[in-house]
Amino acid sequence: MGVERPGIAKVLCAAALVLLPVEGFAMNLKGRVSESVLYVTDDSAKQNYSYTWSKLRLDATDIYGNKENSAHFDGAYTGASSNVYNSQTPPTRINYANVKMEKLFQDTDVVIGRQAIDDLVGARLDGALFDMHSSDAAGLGVFGGTMPDPYMDYFSSGFLTFGGFGYYKKKEAGVTLGYAESLYNGNEDQAYIYGSTYLAPTDEFDVNGSARLDHNAGNTSGYDFTNLLVNANYRSGWRANLNLTYNQYRAVWYQASETMNYGLDMALQKSARVFTDVALVPTVKVYADYDYRIRDSDGLSASLLMVGLKENDLMEIFYYNVSYRNINYFTAVSWQGALAVGAQFNEKATAELGAAYSENQQNQTSNGMTQIIYTASADYTASKSWMFNCSVETSTQKFVSVDSVYLSKYNDQYQTTTVFANLTYRF
Repeated sequence: MGVERPGIAKVLCAAALVLLPVEGFAMNLKGRVSESVLYVTDDSAKQNYSYTWSKLRLDATDIYGNKENSAHFDGAYTGASSNVYNSQTPPTRINYANVKMEKLFQDTDVVIGRQAIDDLVGARLDGALFDMHSSDAAGLGVFGGTMPDPYMDYFSSGFLTFGGFGYYKKKEAGVTLGYAESLYNGNEDQAYIYGSTYLAPTDEFDVNGSARLDHNAGNTSGYDFTNLLVNANYRSGWRANLNLTYNQYRAVWYQASETMNYGLDMALQKSARVFTDVALVPTVKVYADYDYRIRDSDGLSASLLMVGLKENDLMEIFYYNVSYRNINYFTAVSWQGALAVGAQFNEKATAELGAAYSENQQNQTSNGMTQIIYTASADYTASKSWMFNCSVETSTQKFVSVDSVYLSKYNDQYQTTTVFANLTYRF
């Protein structure tokens, strides 16, 4: 009987996924590849913009007949036209590209490459993550490497990052706590503590929350909240749903590498939200959403109220959604009415048309704007392997006084058109 070497098998498999033809390896290989395109015409800037996103996911299991051996590759790439809204944004970038080898060292998963740390929101690195499982529910993770340039997304040796986290996750409850730090040319750029938790005692009720405390946020000493989120949900079958959310947040601060001199406001903003929907019959619902927020910088408040009606099974094919929104956003008041109508055919194809009209009025001035938005979208599942979706949106904005609203505008009316398309293949 030969000596089993699962770790070597996984490393070879990971390399094969990226560098070599896979036919020579004994494994089950599945995956998906997708290509997305976004095209924007903008009269206000007198320019056109286009972006592409390419994604690849590969999953290799049963490597050399061992069900414990598995490896995964995740990659995403963004391309852009020569025209971009921000000249400092690179035209192309690698969003992520990494290989995950499960149980490479006994109960330790290893991820190598450009990645985001899911258990420690906000942490990104070009390096390695070691996730050590002490049981089916608990574990510890440590990571380290360089960090993508936070402004340009380039690979950079000037940014270093490291950290760790622990977690306990069951269906009914879970908690995660971790720490991350990044350095720029040897000086602390960011350092923060992040924690999250959830509790789901029944199928009808669950509550979850997260918090991030940054070190020296806004040039203040010690740790202070950057983000705090609490969310609770109650579901009464098909009859009703209730969601309550509280959130407070502030701008993220880079202590050593900050180059954008925009006078960042480090004051907190706080928001509370209530959403509910009630079924009149199983296929028809009325819903309401209320959001209230206040910012500490000047004490101003904002609110959003939305009410709507939707039906998802009209004559067994059609659905519709009609809504009204009223927004009091700090220094402006606006309202919007919207209608969307769609149809679904044989669970393979969906088509939808929509229209919205809104008016915006600036406080204490004669400035104002009207906007009309038309949308069209379609989704088509040709088979288990091929899927396609696309959408078109055109928006016409008209300003009451162009000079007093946006001095850069050359006209009191302009139009923006956005076209999006995505093609996905699974194998």
